[in-house]
Amino acid sequence: MKGKLKEGADIAVNKCMKVGPKDSVLIISDDDSKDIGMAIRKASLEITDRVRFFNLDLPAYGGRPIPGMPESLVDAIQKSSVTFFVAGAREGELQTLREPLIKLVSQRARHAHMVGITNKIMTTGMCVDYDEVFRITKKLQELLTMASEMHVTSPAGTDFVATLDPGIRWVEDSGIVEKVGEWQNLPSGEVFTAPKTLTGKLVVDGSLGEWIGVKYKDTVNFMETPLEIEITQRNGGSFLKNVYCQNSDLLEDFTNYVNGDPNASRVGELGLGTNIFLKEIIGNILQDEKFPTVHVAFGDPYHAKTGANWSCNHHIDLLMRKCSVVVDGIMIMNKGKYTKEITAKGYEDHKPVVVKD
Repeated sequence: MKGKLKEGADIAVNKCMKVGPKDSVLIISDDDSKDIGMAIRKASLEITDRVRFFNLDLPAYGGRPIPGMPESLVDAIQKSSVTFFVAGAREGELQTLREPLIKLVSQRARHAHMVGITNKIMTTGMCVDYDEVFRITKKLQELLTMASEMHVTSPAGTDFVATLDPGIRWVEDSGIVEKVGEWQNLPSGEVFTAPKTLTGKLVVDGSLGEWIGVKYKDTVNFMETPLEIEITQRNGGSFLKNVYCQNSDLLEDFTNYVNGDPNASRVGELGLGTNIFLKEIIGNILQDEKFPTVHVAFGDPYHAKTGANWSCNHHIDLLMRKCSVVVDGIMIMNKGKYTKEITAKGYEDHKPVVVKD
């Protein structure tokens, strides 16, 4: 495990973030993720001696959840060119810590966002061929940029149609972060946008994001107890209409979350995972949303990246297993597996699979 943890840290530092001798590196971690943070620190120190380590769980910072950005952290970010957030999610910290942090690092640094990272993720999702992830991600982004409609189904009952706005960007998170102001989740491998409309049904049988996903990871089998969500159009957007779940505690937490902000129940993201090296859904959205299937999020549309003209202080990802995806009549994913039009290096030589309704 230690050897593979080192490999994952080396890939994060060298391949993904491209840390160089002139970089000043800041690692923001916590007690649960300290081993991972220290592995990234060690890998960074092999390149540059300007490396700092910040532990969110120290009492001086006010306890978890962090009530606001500590001045010492703000100062450290302002002096850094590469930053890593290597810590767990806590209720409320999206608003008090993570969103302000993203806003600040986007002004001056290259940032790796690794919320909820675990040793298992470091030794699986991080230990992959990111050149290949980059190739597939870029290919899919180019195809979707020209698309107008997407139909998504799954064996569990997901069935929705999304219309796409050419003025809203498809963003590629390929795992390669080279530009100042750019940030990505690590491990990476996805494309996402803010859909113009999304209407139909989600059967969430994979995993959930935010602190809710952490809370129920070990107590709820989403394949047996999924969230079933109906989405409709109102007030110029796509909003949650009804939600059902046999687990009353999960249903209450989720319902309270999507009612916590005027746009928290609005569809803000439609994404497809592109890390084809992942073998299983593990119940951690940081990695699971990179798995080759479909995820939808309620709340913020990552407006700074997508160009959407609205925002929200909430964002929760929902993952559906074994999705099939048809884009403008062409199937690009069949029960969680990309077709040759996406995976083959000479995909233009393959005849697309046209699906007739």
